[in-house]
Amino acid sequence: MRNIKYIILHHSGTDVYGDGSALADAIMLNQRRKWIKDFPNYVCDYHYMVGPTGKVFKGQPEEVPGWHATNYVVNLESIGICFLGNFEKERMQVLQFDAGVKLLKDIVKRYDIKNENVLRHKDVISDETGRRNSTLCPGRFFPYEEMLSSVFSEIKGNEIDYPYKNVIQKLNELGIVLGDGNSFRPKDPMTREEGFLIAYRILKLLKAF
Repeated sequence: MRNIKYIILHHSGTDVYGDGSALADAIMLNQRRKWIKDFPNYVCDYHYMVGPTGKVFKGQPEEVPGWHATNYVVNLESIGICFLGNFEKERMQVLQFDAGVKLLKDIVKRYDIKNENVLRHKDVISDETGRRNSTLCPGRFFPYEEMLSSVFSEIKGNEIDYPYKNVIQKLNELGIVLGDGNSFRPKDPMTREEGFLIAYRILKLLKAF
């Protein structure tokens, strides 16, 4: 039984098509080939992969370390999750984000992992360079802060822990903001379409048409 202390977040750094099945299969095949001589039962560097439509792919069994973090000790004590896509150049889709939050929430609960121990790959001190930021992974557009906020606020009973909590709740009661599932993620960016919808709801509430 491993002593799991960390979750390490990655991206594949590649283009991805469909639900990500083909890419997930290719990643597992390549990584098995790399390690099969030393570890005949090796499956994948990552324990889970999350595709753009929210499909979750199982890789290495949780009870077995994966070589994903370029730090031997961290590898022994962590679960690696790879989000399929290149978040150095693109933003994560809502379905993928929500699936990641759901997966993280489950792992965090089962292993009692603290907020500060959910790390990006680049936050880990590399055995090769002896420093952090030895990689760009999981990319500059990876929604790290937003994801952690959603995971840990939901674990605390899905309460909105935010300075304008009462404002958000009132807007929700009026039907102006509806949230995404059970989470409002108030620091997430808003699309123009969402802005138009909010404006429409306000005008409708005011009986402007």
